Amino acid sequence: MKKFLLGLVAAVAAGTSFGATVNVTSTGNYTTIQNYTNCTTVPASLCANFLTTHNVSGSFTTAGALPANAANLEIGSTVTSYSFSNGLDTVASTDTNARLNTLRISTDASGNITSVNVMQIVLWQSGTAPHTAGNRFAAFVVAGTNGTSTHNSSCATTGTGNSGVTDTCLTATVTDTSRSTGNNSPVSVSMAVAPVATTAAIPTVSEWGLILMASLLGMFGIARLRRQR
Repeated sequence: MKKFLLGLVAAVAAGTSFGATVNVTSTGNYTTIQNYTNCTTVPASLCANFLTTHNVSGSFTTAGALPANAANLEIGSTVTSYSFSNGLDTVASTDTNARLNTLRISTDASGNITSVNVMQIVLWQSGTAPHTAGNRFAAFVVAGTNGTSTHNSSCATTGTGNSGVTDTCLTATVTDTSRSTGNNSPVSVSMAVAPVATTAAIPTVSEWGLILMASLLGMFGIARLRRQR
């Protein structure tokens, strides 16, 4: 009986997991904007202007709780989902063109987020995998309390990001008249909620199953009494 109960406890514990969700909240719009000056991309509809009402915001979720006392720790490979907006583009982990290049964070002694030291997400806007130099992309960058975005930028080099993601853009072409950039969008970071345990559902027992279980327990009790006589 003791082994049975220990097994039940172990089964419940095995179905328990923890995750953390971090919100990146805009506290202001872009203060500096550099929009495209000469659109040469095809299609021309890729060219677009950032507005002074635009900003950076979003959230990400990790597979486990954030580690305590982390200092500029790369956790990109542990992220299970993310979604961000920069005013012109929305990028989500479900998009096959999205790439989380890097995510380095710091936390306090309780594992609460204190800083997104640097986060870079790329969204391919042209080309197909494997992408090459010259393909167009949008980028979302958060560094400390500052958010920056680019739209319709030309990729200079491709490769593997710090998070381990492949087929991503690592650097942009410096001279690009078709690119638009929004700078200095202030942000704050916070835990969405304290990590909550999620327990796998335990199968219910039917009426006949309860009767059978009661019978077995009764037989077990009788046999035990007989051994004690």
